[in-house]
Amino acid sequence: MVGIWQAYAGTYLIVAGIAMLATFGIPLLVAPMSWARLMRWEIPPPGQLVTFLGRSLGLFISVIAAYAFKVAATPQAQPFFFQLMLWLFVAMIGLHVYGALERAQPVTETIEIGLWVVLLLVTLAFYPGG
Repeated sequence: MVGIWQAYAGTYLIVAGIAMLATFGIPLLVAPMSWARLMRWEIPPPGQLVTFLGRSLGLFISVIAAYAFKVAATPQAQPFFFQLMLWLFVAMIGLHVYGALERAQPVTETIEIGLWVVLLLVTLAFYPGG
């Protein structure tokens, strides 16, 4: 299974970059509180720290997504970037499972565990140099 679609690794990185920007990066960077409401988070009283942290996360995701576009055209860098994405997906699965067990997140975040598992498996399928 690992690398079965490796010939399309660059295309996958472009699609992954667009998806990261559209679903997490730009919304968190531009309007973190609106994104949080959409994801059914309980919104604390307005505070600069919460907005700053949301925007920081959005910026991090946006940089990773933008780098996906660069790496898509640089086959030598693709194995490293794929490993980075795989580790991030494993970490996100762990984070969301922990949040679900602690009942510290809205149901949308618990459902998101499935998304991270699917992304992990799809990324493995596109892994270059399988």
